[in-house]
Amino acid sequence: QGADKPFLDVWFADARQGYAVGAYNLIFRTDDGGLTWAPWFDRTDNPKLFNLYSIRPAARGLYVAGEGGLVLKLDADAGRFKAVALPYNGSLFGIADAGEAVLVFGLRGSVYRSDDAGTTWARVEARLLASAVASARTPDGATMIADAGGRLVRSVDGGRTFAPLSVTPSMPLAS
Repeated sequence: QGADKPFLDVWFADARQGYAVGAYNLIFRTDDGGLTWAPWFDRTDNPKLFNLYSIRPAARGLYVAGEGGLVLKLDADAGRFKAVALPYNGSLFGIADAGEAVLVFGLRGSVYRSDDAGTTWARVEARLLASAVASARTPDGATMIADAGGRLVRSVDGGRTFAPLSVTPSMPLAS
């Protein structure tokens, strides 16, 4: 793996343990705050070497979202990221924590929700017209998702439903 394969996301559990993910199944783990990194390429169920766009905790699990509808979940006991089945094959750019549920989102405003740790998934109508690209959880527990067209939606029921928010002026968003 080399410099032609960019990192696309990084996440740290604490000051020492973290992961970085990126293009073509690029994944590294650190246990010393980033002083050294160990490759985890062989610890993913990603035989097609899809891009890994995001790594985030949600609903008491650690998930990776990627190209081709790929969703991986860390199996800490096995020391690997295992694929979970999703009824979607478009790219997924992010993961959102919705309390007891995990959301994944991506192309054309697609949002999918699981309330059983990734065993089953249901499509959520989030009212996003462009690719969903970013999310945040507010201090009061609401889940926000933004699309590349500048739209922002909010859920207060664990990601089951979303309502649009007025953003003035509206502008393209990336994160």
